[in-house]
Amino acid sequence: MRVDAAPDDGIAALSRDGVRVRISNAREFARTYALIEGPEGVDPAELAARVPHARLYESPIIALAIEPLPPDALPQLEAALGGPGAPAGVEECTIRGGSLLLEFRPEVSAPNLILRIIDVELGRFGGARRTRLLSPLPMATAAAIAAAGLQAPEIASDRVLESLLGLEHVE
Repeated sequence: MRVDAAPDDGIAALSRDGVRVRISNAREFARTYALIEGPEGVDPAELAARVPHARLYESPIIALAIEPLPPDALPQLEAALGGPGAPAGVEECTIRGGSLLLEFRPEVSAPNLILRIIDVELGRFGGARRTRLLSPLPMATAAAIAAAGLQAPEIASDRVLESLLGLEHVE
């Protein structure tokens, strides 16, 4: 879920009856992301209805703030990731200040593909990037990213110590 405002008690109040909510606030972009996880019988649309002006995603997303150097690369990055021919999993791609705000579904477009596209575009400028994660990630998504990045397919959420100890939601 995304709310284009600072977090309030409405999002935190969704935590009930086995529903877990993790919140990440991107104040500089006036956005709050919430990962809502719960048992099968919980209707996400019912929960989202309690938070006015929320955007509910059907599946977990990855939200990134990408600050390219040089900043002149921003329009090309926006065109590559948000224009015609953009990866299918991209939900939103906008320029905000000196950053590109990117939201995508990792089960449709792999994170390493998205980052590779960014790096190829920045390579045309001899550039670099600073990337910040804006949204909380489910343990399975974090484990899949680690497995791909480390080239260690044996890494899975059922092998992560925090998950085995029931601490995956402790910060």
